[in-house]
Amino acid sequence: MRFRGIVAFSLVAFAWVSHAGAQSSQRWDARISDAKKAFADGSRAYEDGDFEAALTSFEKAYELTGSPDLLYNIATVSDRMRLDEDALRAYEGYLEARPDSADREHVESRIEVLRASIEARKRAELDAEIEARKAAVEAAARIKAERPLTRYVGPGPGPWITIGAGGAALVTGAILVGLGQRDENKVESAPPGSSYSSVEEMAERGPRRTKAGVALMGIGGAAVIGGIIWQLTGGHEEAMPEVSIGPTGISVRGTF
Repeated sequence: MRFRGIVAFSLVAFAWVSHAGAQSSQRWDARISDAKKAFADGSRAYEDGDFEAALTSFEKAYELTGSPDLLYNIATVSDRMRLDEDALRAYEGYLEARPDSADREHVESRIEVLRASIEARKRAELDAEIEARKAAVEAAARIKAERPLTRYVGPGPGPWITIGAGGAALVTGAILVGLGQRDENKVESAPPGSSYSSVEEMAERGPRRTKAGVALMGIGGAAVIGGIIWQLTGGHEEAMPEVSIGPTGISVRGTF
């Protein structure tokens, strides 16, 4: 690791702040002291294999000093942690600031490896996404092929209401016919010598009841038959809702 980066930077900084007054020099010395401590902490953490702590310490030292040499340390730790994008940025920043570095060849080789790794990962992620979408489309196609294209939709409650009303009319008509027949039978079986006035009401009422009953039975029977025919023939086939999965998401078509 590169301790020489902080030492060199502190000497340059000291030469610069010597013209800025004692107070500025003291503040800068404090920053350099904190940076050295952070660098030392990072070096120990790196040796102990605690790369996360090492990276945090080196980044702190870089924020305090801005020394480009620390970018090499940040890049090295990021590389070990497989933080490829972070390592690539740090290596590129290091070479930009130190184009004549003695380890330029090594850094350039790591940059090429990292770029290839990042490109391969992006390509793998894209391929995985394409495969996932393809699998979803194929699954939707299988479901569509296995499910019925239409469903039977009945005529609803109308036929049953008609059948019920017709049945009620039939029963009522039958009752009226029965009452009318009873009246007529009473008239016909009246004792000999009975006056007409004693059977006049039944003689007039009986035929009316019979006619009304027959009419109701005819209407009720027609309603029952019509309701049955309606129930048997009044339904229709309806297209099933179609669910499809495509590149833009899930779409549903059809009637619910």
